[in-house]
Amino acid sequence: MKRLLLSVFVFSILSLIACNSCEAKGVKSKRKLAKRVKVDRTRGETVVNDSVTVVADDNITPKNIPHEGFVYVKDYIPDIIEDLRYNTTNNFMGERADGYEANRAILTVEAAKALKGAAEELRRKGYVIKIYDAYRPQQAVDHFVRWSQSSDERMKAEYYPTLTKKSLFGGYIARKSGHSRGSTIDMTICHLATGQEVDMGGHFDFFGTASHPSFVGNYPLGTVTAENKKMRLMLQHVMRKHGFNSIKNEWWHFTLRNEPYPRKFFNFPVK
Repeated sequence: MKRLLLSVFVFSILSLIACNSCEAKGVKSKRKLAKRVKVDRTRGETVVNDSVTVVADDNITPKNIPHEGFVYVKDYIPDIIEDLRYNTTNNFMGERADGYEANRAILTVEAAKALKGAAEELRRKGYVIKIYDAYRPQQAVDHFVRWSQSSDERMKAEYYPTLTKKSLFGGYIARKSGHSRGSTIDMTICHLATGQEVDMGGHFDFFGTASHPSFVGNYPLGTVTAENKKMRLMLQHVMRKHGFNSIKNEWWHFTLRNEPYPRKFFNFPVK
């Protein structure tokens, strides 16, 4: 009987030791799995390890940047409407500008952050931003200059009906543009509910007094009403409130007041 009791006691002790050993191995195994998962999170993608799925939190800072110090505006303001006219033939030249390879608005980080504030205020008013142009490569500006010295006037009736093409250089077209510094934007607003452009009484890049923010009256393409003027000035007010300066002859044009590159002109392509 004593021998039987002793055997049972010894067996119990050995089983307890074996069980503890298994638990220790299990903990160690879990630690190894956790380590593998942690390493895989650094890839910035969804990974599967031993039937465990981990989704990396990778959307805090945009990783796909167009150039150092610049960002894609849509990364900051996802609901903006991009309609980069110089990436199309729907502009004063009637042809795509050099350096535009995609319909993607680019700005300096500082300008994008300021524009985000303006977008949030406009959204509360029931509007969403539509971008006609933002960062503009120097090669596109050079293209404008070459065009201004050519005899091509196919877009005259729509964009500069009362002006000679020669007069555009200096007054509207120059060898350097603030857009190439990366903190200038050409824009309008659309109704948030429908996506339809707000009627500003005149279209982007019309060369003439009808594009002045405070203009009211008739011009060759139509009429700018008091209501059109009201909407233009509302946009001016919001943009100035959020750190942008406007200009007297284009209701759509705004430049960040404290732009980061006031004397530097960039030439990387829009793509």
